[in-house]
Amino acid sequence: MKQITVNVPNELFELVGGSEKEAATFLIQVFVVDLVRRKLISSGKASEVLGMSRWDMHDLLGRSEVCTTDFDPAEDLKPF
Repeated sequence: MKQITVNVPNELFELVGGSEKEAATFLIQVFVVDLVRRKLISSGKASEVLGMSRWDMHDLLGRSEVCTTDFDPAEDLKPF
């Protein structure tokens, strides 16, 4: 695993709980959610990386407004 150091303004640090562990968890979740949003990793891989169930990952992605279903309106809304 790669370790990085990130400088976070104090006011933002306090917003995520004020502990290094909570800030690290938050930053990793944001990082992974963005990778899913960009379709660079699957939601299954994201749940594996974050060590959470697929259901919990689905909830996290929903709260982050990330759609996990491929939907092409032009294709999917054609009449049968």
